[in-house]
Amino acid sequence: MSEWLFRDTVIQADKRAVRDIVRSTGFFSAEEIDVAEELVCEHLQKGTASGYLFVFAQSPDGQVPGYACYGPVPCTARSFDLYWIAVHAGGRGRGLGKALMHEVERRLRASGGGKLIAETSSREQYAPTQAFYRSCGFIEEARIRDYYAPGEDILYFTKSLG
Repeated sequence: MSEWLFRDTVIQADKRAVRDIVRSTGFFSAEEIDVAEELVCEHLQKGTASGYLFVFAQSPDGQVPGYACYGPVPCTARSFDLYWIAVHAGGRGRGLGKALMHEVERRLRASGGGKLIAETSSREQYAPTQAFYRSCGFIEEARIRDYYAPGEDILYFTKSLG
């Protein structure tokens, strides 16, 4: 973990970094890539009032190989949605995803966060994502069948933060 610095300050260059990271994964549509960038723009315009909080992993040379975006679930006391967690395809397999997750959880615990909720698709393409959440201590708590399309369910993973 020592090869990355973590920051929560969002800068203009993060719009491009997020777009590049999400595109590199090969998991997301053009529309989804636009949404990932829009959340950065929303935070740049409104700050924390946007409801979108970020953790960026930055290498010593200034590159951003991964990030997470999360925020409070409206009308709950201590629940948070994990909107995005992504690592550039060129940086996978070195533990950065787990390091980002650990950093998000650390920040939420420090601020009194109680539950972290992640959602993903049931498609076979997302089996590695599902395995990642499980390896980080999440449990599959709910499934809505045919949510995204016929035969494609939405899976809700949750983790209590203590």
